[in-house]
Amino acid sequence: MRKAHFILITCIALAICVSARFFLEEMQGEKRVPAQPQRIISLAPSATETLFALGLGPQVTGVTTYCAWPEEVKNKPKVAEFSQLNLEAIVRSKPDLAVVPADKPDVCTMIDKLGIPVVTLSTHSIAEYVDDVLALGRAVGRAAEAEAMAAAFRRELEAAQKRAEGKRKPRVLFAVMRGQEGLDHITEFTAVGVDGFYTDLLELAGGENVYTGRLTFPKLSREAVIFLNPDVIVDIMGPFDKPDSVLKQWQSVPSVRAVREGRILLLSDLEDTVPGPRSVVTLSRLARAFYPDEQPAGGEQNGGESK
Repeated sequence: MRKAHFILITCIALAICVSARFFLEEMQGEKRVPAQPQRIISLAPSATETLFALGLGPQVTGVTTYCAWPEEVKNKPKVAEFSQLNLEAIVRSKPDLAVVPADKPDVCTMIDKLGIPVVTLSTHSIAEYVDDVLALGRAVGRAAEAEAMAAAFRRELEAAQKRAEGKRKPRVLFAVMRGQEGLDHITEFTAVGVDGFYTDLLELAGGENVYTGRLTFPKLSREAVIFLNPDVIVDIMGPFDKPDSVLKQWQSVPSVRAVREGRILLLSDLEDTVPGPRSVVTLSRLARAFYPDEQPAGGEQNGGESK
């Protein structure tokens, strides 16, 4: 169970990186990004998913132990565990390009010392992520694929704006980790606070964060949920969570509007929370949960929806 929580914390850490634009590290002389890289190492789940979405999956020769999608990633050699690099495995893979999270300058330095060109990918916000994907696509000859990804995000943002137009924004509680497996009630949990990728998703989908403090990931109590009284609750379930059990925990605070009205959206930490190409689907699901009256007939329903 602790491992499951660590995986979720890892995904969260990747989502709160410092804003940075795509750049080529040139700390030890000029290193050009190959126009058609053949051996790429990816040092974050978000980078791995992006490379596969750009059609560069066959060229990926090394990933981290936390990279889990798409399915074929599981058979790729592991060259890192989060920020802990396996330098021997990296050298053995003979990469001609490394894609690194923008908030890991120490990793960039280590890779640069090996003489490997480095590009960074920001996941601080949707806008920065899309900008970096476009730059990456242009650099490695995948401009058309990158533009298609950017267009998908633009379409979903426009759809979200139309759903929210002229309507009161729902007050949303975004829970990212409860750590209460086996309990039938809510005690303490971690929520999405200010800044970061999840906050950006929440706001772009048309929601208003019910938490207005200064922390990025505040710990909140059962009493805080009752006091904040959100219109919608979004819960990122761990890999071993069961939807019925999670709903039962939230139903232990029946006075909360979101619980009373059945407006609880359950997301998967392994499917919905990795910043990257699949985030466009998460954005769509959030928008439909926030503005259910605008969803087409036969669309997704709230009240404990999960993947």
